[in-house]
Amino acid sequence: MMYRKPLFAVALLGGAAVLGLNPVLAQITPVPGDTSAMQSQAHHHAGPRMLPGQLVDGRIAFFKAELKITPEQETQWQPVATALRQNANALDEVINSARQQRGTMDAVQRLTVRGQFDKARSENDERLLSAFKPLYASLSPEQQQIANQLLVQHHGWHHRA
Repeated sequence: MMYRKPLFAVALLGGAAVLGLNPVLAQITPVPGDTSAMQSQAHHHAGPRMLPGQLVDGRIAFFKAELKITPEQETQWQPVATALRQNANALDEVINSARQQRGTMDAVQRLTVRGQFDKARSENDERLLSAFKPLYASLSPEQQQIANQLLVQHHGWHHRA
């Protein structure tokens, strides 16, 4: 129970890097004759989606500002920022691999890609948890409350894929 709050906060920060996964895994084939579904899918694939690595610096700046990281906490913050960047890069690799196979994957290949995403998420969660625990311990009660509120507001990020 002692680690409950840090785990929730880690899920928030880890989920931030996952935001770009939805378009890769959402390869739904429309029902023939269902033009609205086909138009929606065409719109969905109309242009390239940004990768987590392209968004991570903005997310890092957002979390740092929202948490009001002090100069004294900077030493604990830097490993978190590094972990978030590493996590985004790991997801970029899996996403790029899946995008290269888009439209040509059979059921076995899709399950394999899903496993690659699951493995990347698990490794990312472990990396971020390790970096986030010391930061969370250094946060004031008010900052911890902000971290907990951010989790509630952005909880869906971790479960979108």
